[in-house]
Amino acid sequence: MVFHLSRITFNGQNLFYENKMRKTILLFITLFNITPHAFAIYSEGDINLPLQSSVVNYSDCFSGFYSSYESWKNSTVINSGVKEQYFIHRFSEDDYHLFKENTFCYSITYKVNKHLVKGFLLYPKENNYKKIPSIIYNRGGNDSKYHTLTFDNLFSYLFPLALEGHIVIASQYGGAKVWPKSFKGNGGVDEFGGAEVNDVLALIPIIDALPIADPNRIAMFGWSRGGMMSLIAVTKTDRIKTLILGASPVDYITSTLTSSPFENEVLSRLIPNYKANKAQALKQRSAIYWADKIPKDIAILMLHGTNDKRVDVNSVINFVDLIKRLGINVKLKKYENGSHSLIESRGNVYNSILDWLKNNL
Repeated sequence: MVFHLSRITFNGQNLFYENKMRKTILLFITLFNITPHAFAIYSEGDINLPLQSSVVNYSDCFSGFYSSYESWKNSTVINSGVKEQYFIHRFSEDDYHLFKENTFCYSITYKVNKHLVKGFLLYPKENNYKKIPSIIYNRGGNDSKYHTLTFDNLFSYLFPLALEGHIVIASQYGGAKVWPKSFKGNGGVDEFGGAEVNDVLALIPIIDALPIADPNRIAMFGWSRGGMMSLIAVTKTDRIKTLILGASPVDYITSTLTSSPFENEVLSRLIPNYKANKAQALKQRSAIYWADKIPKDIAILMLHGTNDKRVDVNSVINFVDLIKRLGINVKLKKYENGSHSLIESRGNVYNSILDWLKNNL
């Protein structure tokens, strides 16, 4: 199958919009994530539902504004001011129909302890009743509604990976700004690598309940903050066979992020007792300080741009050297002059991910 990978967005952020446009369109598209559904929507021919009991609500991604390419395009153009040609260039109609015709996609709400979390679940429509591998995708960003996963973000890696024969599941994390103002329930908390890691681990039983899921073949794929989440998660479960980490922070102690606005806007706001326990809090979120806790039988692919302005590639090089000495199978693929998102090398990045999954999942 061929799709236009170069046209799509990435990592919870709409990279092709101007900053002025981004807030408007994301506010609009986020409505997809917060629209309440009283009844679950079953797709014709889907033998894998109903889902695990923790899933309290789910709906077809291709519903509402997204039920047709035209309605999605027109609604976006009318409500956001994005030019029609700009939209068409970024999201091709061929890709839309390819994904809609060949994948099941659900927006899900699931329960973790006493709170609710939103997420997405995708898998191929045709699998010949085979058991297939799963990928848990961990997004980057923080609790801001501008960093949460939206329908357009699925075009980046989630839909393509589902087309390749994977179950793909992703959490918005507790505390994410994906709920309507009228929501009175418990939406959890985002502690930036704290309590919300459990929201990621809670996806594993949902995978296990799917008849087509191979319980022994689960990968985690995280970008930026999602890489940190993945590394923490694998110290709490033995179910993950391989990790794919893009632009992953592994050492917040030496990171320039802790001396930038990011510290006040994200770290000190989200991490409990941050100012009183800064060093401890940062080490708990920095895998280089507890690398010995990472399972030795896990295979890790790290993807990083040498011109990443947010996460210094040298910290990743040091981390890779350390875990190699610990006996972990790890590969670091560096992209010369590559950015934090590696958007400029997306085709190559995607092919590297596919090759890694074929050999390690």
